[in-house]
Amino acid sequence: MSQGSVLIMDQNRDLAQRIALMLHQQKWTSVLSFDQKMAMRMLKGSRFHLLLFDAYDANGATIEHIDQIRGEAQDAPLAIMSDGGGRGNAINAAMNQARVAGADFVLPKPFNPEKLKNLLADTNAYHRARSKDHNILVIEDNEDLRNDICRVLKQVGYKVSYAANMEDAFFDHNLGLIDVVVTAVLIPGIGGIEGTAQIKSDFGHCKVVAMSEGVDATITAVHVLAAAKAAGADALLPKPFTMHDLLKSVAGVIRAKDDPAEDLAQAAVDAIFAR
Repeated sequence: MSQGSVLIMDQNRDLAQRIALMLHQQKWTSVLSFDQKMAMRMLKGSRFHLLLFDAYDANGATIEHIDQIRGEAQDAPLAIMSDGGGRGNAINAAMNQARVAGADFVLPKPFNPEKLKNLLADTNAYHRARSKDHNILVIEDNEDLRNDICRVLKQVGYKVSYAANMEDAFFDHNLGLIDVVVTAVLIPGIGGIEGTAQIKSDFGHCKVVAMSEGVDATITAVHVLAAAKAAGADALLPKPFTMHDLLKSVAGVIRAKDDPAEDLAQAAVDAIFAR
């Protein structure tokens, strides 16, 4: 599954194709355009997560048309890239001009896959900051329990997606847009402990609520959840649990002391269980 879509605008076709390949390696799709007119036509018919435009094309400076680009781009951030004609001072000047003109990101050329990866992470953060909803990913192999968890989280007002295992979570979902992962620990495949460690390593903004029963009388839920905590889980939920406990755990990991939405979310939780 694609992590997101990028509209590339660069008159250098070979470079545009190399950028598209780097994006593909990051599991992002791309659409190529080679001048501003072509890019504007594509913006009219499609929606993108990121616009990655060269500072210049044959028709002049991109920054002179930023307002027009914004008018068609909907909520996609704009990243301006430039090599400044190969001159260091010119690159800095072009980047500064782009910032002043209103570009969301700047990317000096040439850049490597790591620089592009950082830009994609910034793009995800840009969209998270503008989302009115908290995005929750539920990872649970028990279908009945998974459905119950998703239903209650949606009832409170969270935006919810789900996966049956960690492999599906990483392959089918853009974790860069997820705020909280609610995961079972004892699941087939990668498992919740290794998966939690990977989530916290690759997507540090994600909060993780780990839920588990014990393995047997010797390895109890306490032991399993202690391992999840060591892997980076932010909250622990022994199975079986009540849905009220689940919602309190989720609200707790996303709570900000001065966030008015916190009180509204908690009021919604309390209202449901007061019925």
